[in-house]
Amino acid sequence: MSLAAVVLAVAMMPAGGWNVKVEADGQNGTFAIEPPDRVEVKGEGHPCLPPKTKTPFWAKECRFKAAYNPQFLAAWAVDQDSVAIFADGRKLERGRDYEVDEQWGGIHRLDTATVGGDVPIAIDYAYRMRRLDSVVRTADGKLALRKGTPHVVIPEPPSLAAGETRIGNVFVDAQTSAIAPRNLFPILEPPPNLARSENPPAAKLLPRTWAKLNNGEQVTVLAWGDSVTACGYLPDKDKWQEQFIRRLRKRFPKAKIRLVSNGWGGRCSNSFLSVPPDSPYHFATKVAGVKADVVISEFVNDCGQGEKIVKNDYPKFLKAFREAGSEWVIMTPHYVRPDWMGLKDCQNTDDDPRPFVKAVRAFAAENGIALADAARRWGHLWREGIPFSAMHVNDINHPAAPGMAIFADALMEVFGGD
Repeated sequence: MSLAAVVLAVAMMPAGGWNVKVEADGQNGTFAIEPPDRVEVKGEGHPCLPPKTKTPFWAKECRFKAAYNPQFLAAWAVDQDSVAIFADGRKLERGRDYEVDEQWGGIHRLDTATVGGDVPIAIDYAYRMRRLDSVVRTADGKLALRKGTPHVVIPEPPSLAAGETRIGNVFVDAQTSAIAPRNLFPILEPPPNLARSENPPAAKLLPRTWAKLNNGEQVTVLAWGDSVTACGYLPDKDKWQEQFIRRLRKRFPKAKIRLVSNGWGGRCSNSFLSVPPDSPYHFATKVAGVKADVVISEFVNDCGQGEKIVKNDYPKFLKAFREAGSEWVIMTPHYVRPDWMGLKDCQNTDDDPRPFVKAVRAFAAENGIALADAARRWGHLWREGIPFSAMHVNDINHPAAPGMAIFADALMEVFGGD
């Protein structure tokens, strides 16, 4: 999702109800935004109505399949008033037969249910889709509204006609009941510049790897991380490390670049320190033991331990990598759900509030470690007219392919652009 066009001095304001007022370059207009697109589902079949379990909310046995599935998970998508569940030819009663997790869509049977746990059910419901509409300046200098392509989680902004310039976006999500400031994203700045540099951070902080790349030698890159690195939810070509390696090979066409990945979903970096030697995630053998020329670490899960993990464990990693002859790039994490980060919404997000990010930036600076500051780029998205929550396939913490490209951008800054 790239929205590079910029118009300076643009303002977007709620104008009551579903209306938005836009002012840009001496032009102004008021536009009516459509409510979230609503999709009706009839007779969705499920093998049974299971009891409540401790299964995590993202993996419940029974959920609204069209609105929540293993790849896409959007909060608050289902219109609760539309839900009707049928079994044995009769309509079941919510609060007696079943209950629903309204945020994440899990459905479970209650102890008072009048239907057995092995009886097939059918569900009627409706769900709301997200959309990213754009206000554009047309070829003749007028303002116009273009409707985006709806999606349950990751909406696409509309394509523009020849001569049109995108000046702002309106983010309509499942919870939108009227246009508010949180929905409005004027394009204030372009994406950060990735112009080629012959003296990037890698030249100083990754001297051995930098020399090998420029000399056309063999270079092994280890991508080490959590579920965002394992990334079983996207095709291989869309993973951050695959996107980065393609660009690195293009930047250094003579070098023989080999990629090794070790991602462990749901874990932190120090989880790799507490497993036996025969584990595929054993740090000494499967991370430091690879003796890669450069290790790139990605751990959004480390945010949960804050400064503590940086103070206690990152020095251990640094010592092990240096003993193995590996250079290290620490990649700061992407932005996750605003409420998980202590943010009100997806705007004014330049400063990452997470203690881990502050600590790891300081650790890298103090120890001469290369830092690929992906968090800084994610924090800049609102200035580019992009709500960062529209970049996650699960509305939580798993970036879609465009979000993975932000990691590759941050890494290419370290390695000289392009």
